[in-house]
Amino acid sequence: MRVLAVSFTLSFALLVTQPSFGQALLVNSTSNSPTDDQSSEVTFYAMGDVPYAPNEDELLPKQIEKLPSDGRFLIHLGDIKDGASPCAEEVYIKVSSMLRKAKSPTFIIPGDNEWNDCTTPDVAWKYWLKHFHNFDTNWEYDFKVRRQKVRNENFSFRLHGVLFAGINLVGGRVHDETEWKLRHAQNVAWLESLLKDNHGSYQAFVLFGHAHPVEKHNDFFKPFVTLVDEEKLPVLYLHGDGHKWIKDKPFGTEHVTRVQVDQGGVAPPLKITVRPALKDPFVFDRRLSPAQKQALPR
Repeated sequence: MRVLAVSFTLSFALLVTQPSFGQALLVNSTSNSPTDDQSSEVTFYAMGDVPYAPNEDELLPKQIEKLPSDGRFLIHLGDIKDGASPCAEEVYIKVSSMLRKAKSPTFIIPGDNEWNDCTTPDVAWKYWLKHFHNFDTNWEYDFKVRRQKVRNENFSFRLHGVLFAGINLVGGRVHDETEWKLRHAQNVAWLESLLKDNHGSYQAFVLFGHAHPVEKHNDFFKPFVTLVDEEKLPVLYLHGDGHKWIKDKPFGTEHVTRVQVDQGGVAPPLKITVRPALKDPFVFDRRLSPAQKQALPR
């Protein structure tokens, strides 16, 4: 994450359409046959903050190639480059090409290094949309993906009694205070709509974001925690941004577990298994080598 002392007002024309943030309509279904056996479990893989360096340009394709076949999907949690390097379109093309080689359906959400921390965030956002918009549609799969009408990068699907959602929630600098507040409000409206529409149809909820939660995200996390507390079901907030492994419950409720993934250059993609019938349904396998277990925090 890189903080720039640059003031920039981002045009909303590239970010959102005209409807108000309350219009959290669901669109862009990818399949007509959602899988939703609540007696089963779901395994998937997650990575973030990669590739940052030339050696990681070699490492990431190897990680993708060696990814086990038991995962229903892969999620990249944002930051496709380090914070110091330019936001050149070649970077977006390169990482998109790498991720397209994954065997399982692959989703991605924005990170601050490739958007709001760039010198010209509006240009960076154009690149992100050009190369990662509806990225999962490069694969065929047997579950139904829904998208928020006013923020198409926000997505959701349900598998085996688990509700999944990805949102545009970044770390880094507040490049435009008005945009920041509007996007957080739209994220809250999207999740409120999802929880209402899926009430009674899921037993656990997994939320994907990029940001390590800090004070500038309170206008999202406070209403988010209120919403999920009302459901009284186990929730996982899975994110990147901070580069080091964290597993805790920082939101003042036992219902929400937070996990920050290891930076992708120092650890393989995280394996997560969700067993929705259990009280504590989230199982994590960092898949570390003996040397990595010695070097990385537990």
